[in-house]
Amino acid sequence: MRGTAVLLVLFSAAAPCFAADAAAPSLWQEMYVWDALLTARDKAARAQSDPALIPVMKSIAGQVAQQVANLAQIDAYVKAQQDNLRYAFSQEDPGGSLDTIGANFDTLAKGADQIRNNLYFLTVRCRIASSQALSDPEMYQAALLILGQVQQLQLRLNALYLDANDAHKLVGENSWATDKEFRHRSDYLMRTVVRVQDSVFAVYNSGYELAMRAR
Repeated sequence: MRGTAVLLVLFSAAAPCFAADAAAPSLWQEMYVWDALLTARDKAARAQSDPALIPVMKSIAGQVAQQVANLAQIDAYVKAQQDNLRYAFSQEDPGGSLDTIGANFDTLAKGADQIRNNLYFLTVRCRIASSQALSDPEMYQAALLILGQVQQLQLRLNALYLDANDAHKLVGENSWATDKEFRHRSDYLMRTVVRVQDSVFAVYNSGYELAMRAR
């Protein structure tokens, strides 16, 4: 709306000028044809970038959305481990149950680390797209779609962090029933979940830069 308002002001100011004296000095933005050429300029700009750029940007948004779904799945399993821990700690000999839970912790940590790597890959894709992005409404909307998915990613990561922290507290409160290796597995899952935050920041910053270039 801000860009449209400025163009309307320039157009209304330019018309009397040309009506009075076509040779009067003016800035090139003040010319009547400037407003008419905006659409043509956008088309030319897009023709100079990769024709697949907008589809790629939409694909990146979809891939970020997939990471949101992956985090949601990990979060659901982390919640399940809380119930498993409570059950294990209610037993006289929780050793067998804790072995299974420890293996689950390892699997969930690997999953979180894979999401982190995926997000860094998407960061690279955003930066490559940003190197070709030009001011274009459709590109801008595609970039906003990426940012919207990153926001959902952050919310999902926040929920995962809280649930992982709850599981970690359960282990700490019942350290009498666990050994050093099991506590290490719990710590490693917590650290891996926290490390995902850096990749979320990275993909958000690259997506924001892409949006500003396409704005």
